[in-house]
Amino acid sequence: MIDNFLSTPIEDSGGYESQLSDLGLRWEYLEQTLRMSEQARRASKTKDDAKNAPGSQDYFTRVRELRYTLRTELQWEPYDPLQAPLIVNPDKTVGIGVLLGDARTGLPGRPHPRSKRPAGVTKERAVARNQDLQLPFEEPEFASPAMGQEELDEYSQMETWYLLTSRHEARRTGVVTVRSELSLPDHVGKGGKIDRYQRRILLPDIEFEKVNHYAVETTGDHQVSVEER
Repeated sequence: MIDNFLSTPIEDSGGYESQLSDLGLRWEYLEQTLRMSEQARRASKTKDDAKNAPGSQDYFTRVRELRYTLRTELQWEPYDPLQAPLIVNPDKTVGIGVLLGDARTGLPGRPHPRSKRPAGVTKERAVARNQDLQLPFEEPEFASPAMGQEELDEYSQMETWYLLTSRHEARRTGVVTVRSELSLPDHVGKGGKIDRYQRRILLPDIEFEKVNHYAVETTGDHQVSVEER
């Protein structure tokens, strides 16, 4: 693993550290998540693993590590609307999920990155709420709450951000670069993919050593070469 990383130009003024601070976050929390997910991907690429295991373990680890870190460091709480996992701040004004982006992820300017897969109903609702929260406030006329409405109202002022990631492996050197951004989507476009954001906090690139084809597994006093990738 290469510990030094390159800073990506920022989309908004103020630098990524101050922008994250505005949300009550620090880069090190997100960096830890991305490093752990890459480690999980590599550990799941043995000849006995299913072909989709690396990508699946990468996703599961991003979800788990992001939620664990923010829960233990900042007392944020997990929230799972229709199995679309988020981690939410104590005020329930900011929620964060994970999302796989395309090659534009982490790069400034337009076009904005698109999600690799269709957003699905839950994310589309979150994007719609992000749009509504930008409209001028009007005092609603509340009637008696309908059954099941209590939980919805509890999160009614929550913006939903996503930690977008995109992974690139250099053909010549084999070095892996993970680009990322923490962004607030406001549009679902063609094919149901998120393709526009109100805000984009572009984060530093992280570089990792090339993926080796064999690892050394220690068994007792012996070292055995194990095909890993």
